[in-house]
Amino acid sequence: MAYGEDDGSVRVSKSQLYLGGISIILSSLFVLSRSSGALVCTSAAGNCDIGAYRAEALARTPPNIIECAEADAGASQEICHLPSAERFAAIGQKGVTLWMTGLSGSGKSTIARALEEELVVKHGKVVQMLDGDNVRTGLNRDLGFSPEDRGESVRRVGEIACLFNQAGVITLVTLVSPYRADRDAARDRHESQKLPFLEVYMNVNLDVVRARDPKGLYAKVDAGELKDFTGVDAPYEQPLQPDVDLPNNEMSVSQSVAMLMEVLYAEGVLRGN
Repeated sequence: MAYGEDDGSVRVSKSQLYLGGISIILSSLFVLSRSSGALVCTSAAGNCDIGAYRAEALARTPPNIIECAEADAGASQEICHLPSAERFAAIGQKGVTLWMTGLSGSGKSTIARALEEELVVKHGKVVQMLDGDNVRTGLNRDLGFSPEDRGESVRRVGEIACLFNQAGVITLVTLVSPYRADRDAARDRHESQKLPFLEVYMNVNLDVVRARDPKGLYAKVDAGELKDFTGVDAPYEQPLQPDVDLPNNEMSVSQSVAMLMEVLYAEGVLRGN
């Protein structure tokens, strides 16, 4: 800012005008954000109940989101996509979600990988595996192991599974997913979209998985290096009525795969029509 040499007037440079304008815009945006009903995760103690925050945010999801002009808000968005029957006939299979749950070391990933190989290599099917460790390196990298974060992990993976399932992909989810309510919510989300969902319970008790301990995690628990470990000092709520009960400690991997293949045949997902 400078004063005029002749008349004492104030001259304002272009950079000052620019900075002043930016300040006004940012101030306006701040005021609008504070008054528009946007959620802010705060508490009197200065921290945040992230579980409550997520629940409120999900409850406030705008009801008017639609995928295309032909669809109605809050209704099925299927009209926006290639008809399922046409898609399935073209790819020669239907979508399904196999949700494999059980303690760490109960064989979820091992059996899912063997099933994936059977389906892809021997039968030419399209399969996507959503593994608990895999998704934590990307999609769920920001989540910990609190009950709230575990619930959010299941919700996110459930939504991704729905998208693959809807596209006709055989989707193998391998998550400990210890809480029954979270698994039931994933099932409900599938069923609300008329997508097949099968809960597969890796029915292997704690003594067996401790003996297996493929990642050395139970040894770390016993050494006091890990706390709140599912099945030991954190709860695991086993399925009450799983679609598939798989006591794989009494079966080989190939027998477990054969059992799941029979289920997929029975569900009709290995053919497109």
